[in-house]
Parts: sequence; C-alpha cells; structure tokens
Amino acid sequence: MKIYNHKIFGTGFLVLVLLIAGKLAISQSFPPWPTPDEANTIANPVESNKESLSAGKALFDMQCKSCHGEKGRGDGLIKAANLTTPEFIAQSDGAIHWKLITGRGQMPSFKALPDDQLWNVINYVRSLSEKKDAVALKNAVISLTFNEKSDSREVTAFVQQVLENREKVPAANIAINFGVRRYFGTLPFAGNPAPVTGQDGKVTVKFPKEIIGDADGNLTIIASIDEMDYNPAEVKAANEWGSVKPNDYWSDRRALWKDNDHIPAWLFGGFLFATLGIWGFIFYVIFLIGKIKMEGDKVAKDFSES
Repeated sequence: MKIYNHKIFGTGFLVLVLLIAGKLAISQSFPPWPTPDEANTIANPVESNKESLSAGKALFDMQCKSCHGEKGRGDGLIKAANLTTPEFIAQSDGAIHWKLITGRGQMPSFKALPDDQLWNVINYVRSLSEKKDAVALKNAVISLTFNEKSDSREVTAFVQQVLENREKVPAANIAINFGVRRYFGTLPFAGNPAPVTGQDGKVTVKFPKEIIGDADGNLTIIASIDEMDYNPAEVKAANEWGSVKPNDYWSDRRALWKDNDHIPAWLFGGFLFATLGIWGFIFYVIFLIGKIKMEGDKVAKDFSES
C-alpha cells in the first residue's frame, strides 16, 4: 500500500509540476511600467486618418507584429504585452510614445525612428482595440498584367471596388503588397510601405532580377490588398520571369527565401524537431495520466481484497 501511494504521489507531483510550468509560460505577465508625469501630458500631433493608420500598420508589421501578434494581443513568436487590454488603452498617447523611445527588456528602443512614424504606429495600435463589427468593409478584385521591356520587367495590379449593385469601379489610393510565393510565405519585392494605386486603380512596380523559379524559370506572383477598410483580396498569376534553378540548388545553394523543395536543411530539421518535441511532451503527459489511473485502480483493487 505504501509503495503504491508513493508511486501515485511521485507521478502525480511530476504531472502537476509540468502543468503548472506550462500554465506559467502561457500566462506570463509583465510588471508595471510607470511613465514620467511630463510624458503623460504630451499630445499626439498626428491626426488618426487613413494615411497615418496605413503608415502605422506598415511599421507595426515590420517592427512589432513578430512579438505582439498580428492583432496586438501579445501572441507573437516572443511573449509580449497585449496592446488591446483596458489597462493599455487607458494610457495616454504620450505615455506610449515615451515607452517606444525608452524600451524595456526584450522590447528595444525606437528613438532612432522619426517622431511622426512613432505617432503613426500609436494611432494604428489604438485602432486595434476599436470595435469594427458595425463597419461595412468594402469588396474589391485584383488583376495582374505583365510588361517586359528591353531593360526591365514590370508588374501592374489593377484594383476595382465592387459596389453593392455589383458594378466595378477603379479603386484609388489602395496599398498593394507584391510578392513571390515561397514555402514559408510570400517573398515581397515591392518595398515597404506598400505602393498605392492611382486614380485609375492601377499601380506598377518593377520585378527584380535573379529570383529563382523552377527548372523552367516558372514562379507564382501574388498581389494582395493591404487596407483596413477592405475585405482581404488576393490574386495569383504564374509567370516565367524566374531564373532557372542551378544544378547545385539542392545542396550548396539552399536559402531561406527558396521554395518548399529547397529550404535550408537545418531549418526543416529544427522545425521537425520542435514539432516532434511538442507532440512527444503531450503524449508523455497523457501516458503519466494513464499511469496514475492504473496505479489508482491497483490500489483500489488491493484495498477491496484486503
């Protein structure tokens, strides 16, 4: 009886420690971050309009999204503060600006950036917590055309807003992301911030040289809308502008920006190892829970027979 109880206690304690450790890792909190009184009184000089929000989103996607998550909820690759909580929203713009230029812990200082960019990203972060349920997002469609000149290649995206009567009209001042499909996402090639359409609904960008395609130079070009007041829209088109894969592409020329057959071996191995490790941990916890049940059944059986 004592041996069984000892086993049950030891196994149960191990499972409890693992569960608590996982819970602490998930629910990590951050200590208070007080700001000077003079910072709280600084007003935001930049109006929160479409231009400011678009510029702020571009900076957020480049500098903040990896940690704070796409919607600012602190669910990025590195645990970070949730930017949509009532506590964060209650801060003044001046306080947030002070924190951006000061930095703390894993969050770097952004004092090297122009002030207007910081105010833009503050406006955008504010918009993440606003309720958008009542906002009717617009619909649009995109088409791609390719123009090959003697010295350059150009990609043109034509964006049309779809009205309620299904009529299509050119959509002006719409930011468009251009990229080439790759295994881990899209390789952008049009710069940041994204180029915007003109009054005719069109925007043209140059296609860079030396982007590797398949054995025949084929690749997939993608254009997507990057606007908060539009529903997501994307178009894909095959093209032969890629460079032909060299013979040593499988080994010596592996790189992060390549497609699914040619990603670096260490990256694929690391991803596979992490995935197997997570599932292994889950199955190990399930095994321990089953073991506790079996030990409990044995104790109950011995007790009933004694």
